[in-house]
Amino acid sequence: MADTVRVAVLGAAAFSEVAHIPGVNAHPNGEVVALYSRDLARARAMADRTGVPDVTDDLDALLARTDIHAVTVPSSNDNHYTYTMAALRAGKHVFCEKPMALNAGLAAEMTREANARGLVGIIAFIFRYTYCMQEVRRLVASGAIGTPHYVSIDSQGQGWHRGTDATWRTYAGVHGAGQLGEMGSHLYDSINFTVGPAAGFIKEVSAVTYTVPRTVTGPDGHPIAVETLDLASALVRTTGGLQGQMITSRASASANPTGMGGLVVTGTEGALFTNFTRGDNEILRLQKPGGQWEDLDLPEGARDGKPHGIYRMLGNFIDAVRRGHADPDHDGDFHDGYRSQAAIDATIAAAASHTWVSVDTDVPHA
Repeated sequence: MADTVRVAVLGAAAFSEVAHIPGVNAHPNGEVVALYSRDLARARAMADRTGVPDVTDDLDALLARTDIHAVTVPSSNDNHYTYTMAALRAGKHVFCEKPMALNAGLAAEMTREANARGLVGIIAFIFRYTYCMQEVRRLVASGAIGTPHYVSIDSQGQGWHRGTDATWRTYAGVHGAGQLGEMGSHLYDSINFTVGPAAGFIKEVSAVTYTVPRTVTGPDGHPIAVETLDLASALVRTTGGLQGQMITSRASASANPTGMGGLVVTGTEGALFTNFTRGDNEILRLQKPGGQWEDLDLPEGARDGKPHGIYRMLGNFIDAVRRGHADPDHDGDFHDGYRSQAAIDATIAAAASHTWVSVDTDVPHA
């Protein structure tokens, strides 16, 4: 691998400018050299603002370039599979936004393709790259709260004041599982990441889901029905016997004063709490039986108002490409993305059947 990992960003979404482009360029060995979008004017304007030297609306020609080593995929959910598979077949390493795909079958194909070609595939599970979440993982695995037996995780209130105009998130064929895919993918991965080493991965769920009946204004000015899920609430069990609950909702107000929700892991000798953040205002607390919540120390920068998680996440991708594999202690690789997607699919099935539904923890063979 060359000293500099040259990256193409596939999509001129807002998060491309907020995270993908600056995150790659912040690494001393990373450089965004091209920006692709079907909207060439939008791509040119973003490239001018961010200093990306080349723009194109020709994906095939871009992926054929031998001077590009990797791509990032910040596009709408329906394009994650298409862009990722095209990039992998062209020999490029891939950093893909979450949720990994529109269903677990597609996520499995993406994982098998990356594995067969020996390419790095990482999913944008940003909470893994915060000090607080990494410390929860370490403390749980070390036995700091005894044997973990319950996990509670929630994200509510985002989008509670809903817009009135249609966006790509209105349509099931584009957004997939709605809020369950948007934030539930993060929540399921956060459970697997923090308690997986001690208590195993999510193996089954029971659930309820809900879409608030309403219309929004479509592009032609006519009302259209919102098709995507607003809320998902699930009970979970892991392979190691840990019990838990998950709720993600854009249809209910948050009861958590930290704003972005949080995770609590309870064990026989204590409990840990952490919040969801991009690394700008991290919270980590410990409670011993009969005691009060106490703040635990975190490294410098954890509470300075800057989204350090973005730069650690994209920086880790550059490091993974340079060494040829993901970091199992930090990165969410395509296998982790598949586990999250499998839990999403199982949640939808469980809500429809009113039963417990098993979750695949390993990618099936083709």
